[in-house]
Amino acid sequence: MEIFSKAQRIWSADADGTNVYADFFAEFPRADRITLACDGNYALYINGDFVAHGQFPGYEDLTFCDTIDISQYAQKDANQLKIVAHHPGVDTSTYRNKPAFVIFEVYCGEATVCFSCEKTLTAVDPNYEHGAYVGMVSGQLGFTFGYNAQEVPAKCTNAIPVDGITEYLPRPVGKLVVGEPKNGAVTNWGVFTDRLKDGTPAQKMTAAALENRWLCGGKKLPDADGIELSANSGDGIFAIVDLGEEDTGFLSIDVDVPCECDIFIGWGEHLADLRVRTSIGGRNFAARYHAKAGRNRFENPLLRCGCRFVELHIYAESCRIFYAGIRPTRYPLPTAKPCPWDDSLHRRIYDTCVRTLELCMHEHYEDCPWREQALYTMDSRNQMLCGYYIWNETIFAKASLELIAHSLREDGLLELCSPARVGITIPSFSAIFIVQLDEYFVHSDDSETVKKLLPIAEKIAAMFEKRLADGLIGCFEDGKYWNFYEWQEGLDDSRQRNGHSFDAPLSAFVSMAFSALADIRRRLGLDHRHFDELRERVNLAAENFWDEEHGTYASYIVDGEKSHYCELTNSLLLYCGAVPENRRQRVISALKSGELTPVTLSHSIFKYDALLSEHENVNYVLKDIEEKWGGMLMNGATTFWETIEGQSAFGNAGSLCHGWSAIPAYIYFRIAGN
Repeated sequence: MEIFSKAQRIWSADADGTNVYADFFAEFPRADRITLACDGNYALYINGDFVAHGQFPGYEDLTFCDTIDISQYAQKDANQLKIVAHHPGVDTSTYRNKPAFVIFEVYCGEATVCFSCEKTLTAVDPNYEHGAYVGMVSGQLGFTFGYNAQEVPAKCTNAIPVDGITEYLPRPVGKLVVGEPKNGAVTNWGVFTDRLKDGTPAQKMTAAALENRWLCGGKKLPDADGIELSANSGDGIFAIVDLGEEDTGFLSIDVDVPCECDIFIGWGEHLADLRVRTSIGGRNFAARYHAKAGRNRFENPLLRCGCRFVELHIYAESCRIFYAGIRPTRYPLPTAKPCPWDDSLHRRIYDTCVRTLELCMHEHYEDCPWREQALYTMDSRNQMLCGYYIWNETIFAKASLELIAHSLREDGLLELCSPARVGITIPSFSAIFIVQLDEYFVHSDDSETVKKLLPIAEKIAAMFEKRLADGLIGCFEDGKYWNFYEWQEGLDDSRQRNGHSFDAPLSAFVSMAFSALADIRRRLGLDHRHFDELRERVNLAAENFWDEEHGTYASYIVDGEKSHYCELTNSLLLYCGAVPENRRQRVISALKSGELTPVTLSHSIFKYDALLSEHENVNYVLKDIEEKWGGMLMNGATTFWETIEGQSAFGNAGSLCHGWSAIPAYIYFRIAGN
C-alpha cells in the first residue's frame, strides 16, 4: 500500500548509536493533516505546541504510520514543524531493534505541502541525554531518560536518506487520548541527604536519608499559586505526590527553583518502603531532569509510566511546586457494560477489573503498565476474553493477534513478546495463541482475518505434532526454551527438574490448541478431523499422569516418576476434556479441597471455567473471587495485582496492575450466561 507519495525515509547522520534522540524541522503553509512513522517513538510539535505521540510498534518488514489531523494547529500561512524521534537501538520486550528512520508528509486537502527528504533539517536533540549509560527502566521496557532544560541551540544539518521498506500500513487501532494533568496531592515532604556519592537517580533516591518535615493531610495539585517548600539542611528537598489511584501516562512537572539544579523524578505503585521504590534489582524507575533557574514546565511523551506515586528530589534550598504527576494516556474505548452480577462487592471487583484492563491497553495489550508494557499471548488471552464481554471490543484484539502472528520463528514457535526479539520463548504460550485465534473468531465472526492467520496457527500445531510420542509431549530441554506454566512453585521453570520430563500442563495446552484449530477449520468449512484426532490422542495419553494414590493428576513424569500435584494441572486437564467421566468428581473435589498447590490469579481462569461446567460450583467460584479479589480491595488495591503477594513478589518487583488478573469480569458474564 503506497501511503507516502513523495516522502523519503531519513535520519540524522550525527544521531548514531544506542538510545539516541533526533530532532527534525520543517516549515510548511496552512495544512490539515500529517502522516508520519519512525522506528521507535516520536513526539510531534507544531508551532511549539505538543500535538501527538506514540508510534505503533512493528517489524523490519511491517511498519505502521499515523495520520493525524493538525488543522487546529496549522492555521498560519507559515508553520513550524518539529518531530522528536527516539531510537532505542537495542532489543527489549517492547521494541525490536531495526535501523533508525523518520518519514513524514504534510497535506492540505489532496496536495502535499511538505515532506521528509535530504533537505530536511535535523539535529541530535540537545536536551535529552544519549547513550546506554542513561540506564533502563527495565530490560523489558527500555530506557529511562535524562533531560537538560538549559537552552542549547541545536546543531542542524541536512538529513541523510535511509534504506528500508517503501510500503506502510495505516495504524490498526485508535490513537491514544492524552488527558489533562491528573489531580494529586503532596502527602509528604522534607529534606533528603544522599548516602550514595555515585549511582543512578533511582539508586540515589532509594538510598537517600529522608527527614520528614510534614506528614499530615495533603496539599492538592495542580496548584496555581504553587506549594512553597524550603530546606536549611541536607542536600535538598523531597516531595511525594499521591495521584489517588493507579494510572498510566507520561511524566509532567511544573516546578520553580532559584538556581540551576538537578531534579530526580521517581515513580511507583506503592509506598511500602515509606517512599517510592525506585531501584529494584537493576531496574530504574526514576529519571534525571536538570532544571534551569526559574519556572520549569516539562513533559516527556516518549516514555509512558504506570504509577500511583511520584517522588521528587530537588537539589535546591527552596522550590515552588505547581504540579508533579502524569498526563494520563488512554486507548479510546466505548462505555463498559454494567456488572452482570448484582452484588456490591462484586460490582466493586468488576469496576476494578475494568480499570485494570483499561490501563493495560495502549498500542497493544500490555502485561502491566509499570514494569514491562509487553504483549504476551497468555496475558492478552485473558484480556481479550474480558474485552469481548465488557466492550464488544474486537478491533484491538485483531491488531494484537496480527502483531503476535508476525513473530513466528523458524522453530515453529512465537517470540515470547511481540514485536520483540527475545532470547527465550515459552512453548505453552504459542499453543494458547491458537486458542486466542479461535475465541476471536467466535466473538468477531471475522473470517477474513482468521483465514490470513490460519497458516501461522497450523505451523505452530505442526511443530507440536512432531513432538508427540504416543500422545505425550516432552518438555523443551534446550536452554532457549522456558517451560513456564505459571508463577507458582514447581510450575515456573522446568529447568529446575533433573531428567527428561513429560509435562501435563503442556499436554493440556496443546490439546486446547488442537481443539481450537479444529474448531476454526470447522467454522471455515474446512476438514478438521485430523486435529480432532490429535486432540483425542493427547487427551488419552493424559492417563499416564493419573496417580491413583493421590487421587489427582501429577504435573510431571520425570524419568518415569510422577511428581508435583497442583490445581493448575488438574484444572487444565479437566478444562481440555482429558478427564474421563468416572474421575470428574474426584478431580473437582481435589480442586475445591485446598490441598493442592493453588492456582495463581491469572490462571484461575482455567480452574473457574473447569468448575463452572457444573452449575453447583457457582457459589464456590464466587466465594473464591470474593476472598482473593475482595482481599486485594481491602488492602487498598485500585487495580488488580500480578500475583496475590502484591508488591513483595519477585524480589519486591511485583506489579500492582496486571491485565491478566482481571478475569472476574469475564467470569461474571460466564455465570450470568451473557
